[in-house]
Amino acid sequence: MKKNNNKIIKVLLPILGAIIAIIAFSIYKFFFENEEYDIPDGSAEFHYIDVGQGDSTLILADGMTVLIDTGENDSKNTLINYLKDKKIETIDYFIITHFDSDHFGEATEVLEEFAIVNLIIPDQVKTTKMYTTFIQAVASKPDIYVSVIEDNDDIGNTIPVDDIIDIDSKPDRTIYVGEVDKENSNDKGDLELEFFGPVKDSYDNSNDYSIIVMARWGKNKMLFTGDAETKAEQALVDKYGSQLRDYFDCDVFKAGHHGSSTSSCKDILDAASPEYIIISCGLDNSYGHPHTEAMQRFENEVEKDDIYRTDLQGDIVLVTDGENITFTTEK
Repeated sequence: MKKNNNKIIKVLLPILGAIIAIIAFSIYKFFFENEEYDIPDGSAEFHYIDVGQGDSTLILADGMTVLIDTGENDSKNTLINYLKDKKIETIDYFIITHFDSDHFGEATEVLEEFAIVNLIIPDQVKTTKMYTTFIQAVASKPDIYVSVIEDNDDIGNTIPVDDIIDIDSKPDRTIYVGEVDKENSNDKGDLELEFFGPVKDSYDNSNDYSIIVMARWGKNKMLFTGDAETKAEQALVDKYGSQLRDYFDCDVFKAGHHGSSTSSCKDILDAASPEYIIISCGLDNSYGHPHTEAMQRFENEVEKDDIYRTDLQGDIVLVTDGENITFTTEK
């Protein structure tokens, strides 16, 4: 009888262990995985996501979500998984700087996986299959409010456009992102997005269509220039002239075109006068980004330790309380 009892115990123990493991896992899933990703009141987070040789930035502030670019189409679903890990369900403002695959490669998947409220794009038309698929996906979702920077009726002939963002008008080029207090008519939210480009209707180089946007939280300002290169940067210098420094002065400068030597020219860097520079590029990428010439310009502008790179440090998270900036990195 004793031997039989021992046999029963030996059989039951693994089963009991498995049941306990399942219960423990279920408790973890319920209490932790369903927990919202939260940030302290009065703070904003800028996630410069390591999407390899590409570009993607997630901004979280005042209960709102802004996504700038997506990186390449990625079989590992790097961006999608990153957003889901942060419990993102809705993207309030989805900005695509331009339609090159390393900046909007996951855009169609983002439309499928998340609720998009506002989409902001340049007036750029391409003939690639990826572009066509994305435009068709946008057209199939009439609830998305589509805004175009300086529309010249190119993309407007492809999808319905709800709004034209006129960069020549301060009120029109500025968007206030946040949870609005309906009882306070002056409350427009705390995160400000101000658009400055592209400034021309057409360019020979796809990169030069890049949207130029300044994000402000409190006193802190973060500038994004996409992949804008020499001609687009010179057009910005010519357009804004002596006002360029007032417009582009920032705390954090997102290096143009992954640190390419053909972007982030001296005039733009001098106007920006940043304290920190972020470079998004892939480890050992075939383009050699960031280029030596660009790094020299960056190191003339800020301390070497204030240059952050996704290829070396992985995901880079900037936290601002409106006055102070801190960074954490994955590596």
